[in-house]
Amino acid sequence: MKIAFMTFVAPEWSLQQHLAAAIRYGYDGLEPRCAAGHQHGVEVSTTKRQRREIRAQFADCGVEISCLATSLRYNFPEPTQVAEMVEETKRYLQLAADLGAPNIRVFGGNPPEQGLARETAAQRVAEALAQCMETADSCGVNLCLETHDFFCRAEHAAAVVDAVNHPRLGFNWDMLHTARHGETPEQSWAHLAGRVYHCHVHDYRWSPENPDEIQPALMGEGMVPHAEDIRLLKTAGYAGALSGEWIGDWKAQEILPQAAGQLRRWIGDGAQWIADSG
Repeated sequence: MKIAFMTFVAPEWSLQQHLAAAIRYGYDGLEPRCAAGHQHGVEVSTTKRQRREIRAQFADCGVEISCLATSLRYNFPEPTQVAEMVEETKRYLQLAADLGAPNIRVFGGNPPEQGLARETAAQRVAEALAQCMETADSCGVNLCLETHDFFCRAEHAAAVVDAVNHPRLGFNWDMLHTARHGETPEQSWAHLAGRVYHCHVHDYRWSPENPDEIQPALMGEGMVPHAEDIRLLKTAGYAGALSGEWIGDWKAQEILPQAAGQLRRWIGDGAQWIADSG
């Protein structure tokens, strides 16, 4: 099991700065967030030459590109919107292949209509993702549906993945969302087992009466059951990344060393990293 972080921790940093921080704080990988105005330069608009240079930057420093985080979503009633998302997904799959990234993160998305049946929403998203599977296969890249938005619970995300039934479609397990929406680790795992390709970690506290009101916490000080989730992953032989997603709650120099140490303790690999706060 590996640890990584998303570029949201310091969107103003260049790719070189992110890679330097990964090395400094003992991370195995980096997850560029695309189409969000970050300064790392990893976008579908990058040229073939730029893609080769980016791939070489990762290879030269020994940091992996664990996933491309996109904001792609498919829960639209209009066929033209869905078709646009499918074509954009194919472009991201090619970008990932060119960079050597094994995964791209996608969302199901919240439906624009009020009261839409979950079965209808799952069918919509599944039909869209099914159109991407041939490209995913040819690129050798996994699509990771995040437990997020209308599909926060693993049981709801699994309805999509089950319907597509393709080995290149699995889950990005965001442990926060399954927990705050009432699933225990074992309940989530019953739907996710064997199909988790990437994970997002970040700690929060929330009121059981209103799980949408979340307050950030340092890793290990919140309510997300990371230790148990990671135990389930470890028992299953998960070899992917636990990727920290911190969006404006902490300074990079604060959260990166703290989270690396806590994640290593949960993984139990005995690694000790000395934080360089300079």
